[in-house]
Amino acid sequence: MPAEIPTRYAAGLWVLLALFAFRVVAQPLSLVVRSDILPQFESWHSGALPYGLLVASQVVILAVLGWTAWRFTVGTVTPRRSIGVAALAFGGLYFVGMLARLVLGFTVLSNQRWFASPLPTVFHLVLAAYVLLFGHFHYVYGAAPASNR
Repeated sequence: MPAEIPTRYAAGLWVLLALFAFRVVAQPLSLVVRSDILPQFESWHSGALPYGLLVASQVVILAVLGWTAWRFTVGTVTPRRSIGVAALAFGGLYFVGMLARLVLGFTVLSNQRWFASPLPTVFHLVLAAYVLLFGHFHYVYGAAPASNR
């Protein structure tokens, strides 16, 4: 595999990471900055987790995404098809689930806060896209099992 292939994926991973980092920073910022552009604090989460736990989990997610994107950037990632299959399956289910959440929140479940919170759902789609891109790399460039060769 040519060395530039992981770095091409890195650009997409960094963009998705930046979008998620924006989300993590924007929510507390919305407490101190009142703007028509920045949604209110409550719009940024569905209330499923207490805010402290939400932020802690987001910091862990950012660290994992950053570490992964860095490995792609410097070309130290080793593609493995089995990781690709798992990531594509998980990412696909995650993406479809969040897409369904978004549609249901705009329609029949608009009275349920978890469904009717589109902003966090959009950022779940960003995370799902990260997992799908990660999985695509591993699936495409990972060695196929010996029985399939």
